[in-house]
Amino acid sequence: MKNLAATFATLAASLCVSQATVVWTGAASADPFDDGNWDLSGSGVTAVDSNVSVSDDIVVTDGNIAIPNLGGQVRLQVGNGFSITLDNSTLSLVGGGNDGVGGAPGSTGVEVYLTNGSQFNPFFIVNAVSLYIDGTSSAIFGGGGNPVNISTIDLTRGAELSFRNETPAAFTSEHLSKITVDGEPAVAGVNILINPFNGAAGSAITVIPEPSALGLMGLSALLLFRRRRR
Repeated sequence: MKNLAATFATLAASLCVSQATVVWTGAASADPFDDGNWDLSGSGVTAVDSNVSVSDDIVVTDGNIAIPNLGGQVRLQVGNGFSITLDNSTLSLVGGGNDGVGGAPGSTGVEVYLTNGSQFNPFFIVNAVSLYIDGTSSAIFGGGGNPVNISTIDLTRGAELSFRNETPAAFTSEHLSKITVDGEPAVAGVNILINPFNGAAGSAITVIPEPSALGLMGLSALLLFRRRRR
């Protein structure tokens, strides 16, 4: 049962890839608000604009998205009930930006899947985002205050999660309850470790390997030690 949520997330991501109709091409630039970077031919969506809901699933494969610093705070906005899948891709901000990814105010369900070594580096997520990070991918949030706003994050073992401007104490008080590990509530010292990051300003969350994995690691180390003794 422990890996049920991770399995479901992977299956859901696969379904998104097969059915998605808004597809990143990156033909013009890294700007997600430049329609020249999208294949919209299979969708009813006619444009991707800042702070306007994209009412279709979005897939980015082997791509690099950089949200431009437009002034003010903007987001790549996903319509209620739809998703973004990053597959071996990166989402970042143009220097100095404080922008993010989310749903419209009042949304009840937006999903973001990070798969196959993807990197997700927004300032924030907001409005009912469920972020799933697989065991090869990572997310770094740049914002302080409440960068995981009305949203949740599920970590698969091996996933990396960091906050540039949320200290371990701030993370624990504000965000710990929003985190799960393979669908189970995150508990400091039980299934995650919380350490300083970005000097003393931020925090890094590491998933603790399952006991069976720790046992295998210990056995491997012991065998290596014995071989060296010979």
